[in-house]
Amino acid sequence: MQIWLPIGLLAVLALGAVAVALLVRSWPRRAGLSAEERAEMAAAPMPALQKRAWWGLLVMVATLAIISVILIDQGAVTYWEDDDLRLTVVGIFIAGLFAYAGTILGPTLRRGRQKLDERDRIVLSRAGTVQSGLVLIALAGWLITLAERFREQGAIPMVYLYLLFGSIVLINLLGQSLGILLGYWMGSANGEG
Repeated sequence: MQIWLPIGLLAVLALGAVAVALLVRSWPRRAGLSAEERAEMAAAPMPALQKRAWWGLLVMVATLAIISVILIDQGAVTYWEDDDLRLTVVGIFIAGLFAYAGTILGPTLRRGRQKLDERDRIVLSRAGTVQSGLVLIALAGWLITLAERFREQGAIPMVYLYLLFGSIVLINLLGQSLGILLGYWMGSANGEG
């Protein structure tokens, strides 16, 4: 194993740690709220979009976990050469996308059934920041790992590019759920309900 692979992965982890530290430092505090206001906020019902974001997070984590377990157990080469295994993984991937669409995208985009209030719209508009951050960190991790792993061969096998694409799609959707949940948490911490 070459020295640059662990160094590169450590750099990606350090970048992620710095991003998390900056985000935590910028989180609003409840300093100006009275105990009564905090209790009132804690007793308020969870918004529908926030509930759907929890379900979306569960769906994406489960999808990523199932696919990861299969790929770790079978290996990338076996996955690529075994049509049944590959179709199974693609089926899990597509099922995860449809389940996510049913929990987050469908109800959010559907008009008339449930209207989004101003807070929901603000949370949705800011969720993309978390999404793009997770995607960039995942891409950096993939690219460093693949470049170092296949440096001597001069080319990255197609199976890894295929897996890179699928994982980035799932991480993007996971990031949306995390962004929504973080948006509500930050709003609550800032006294915005």
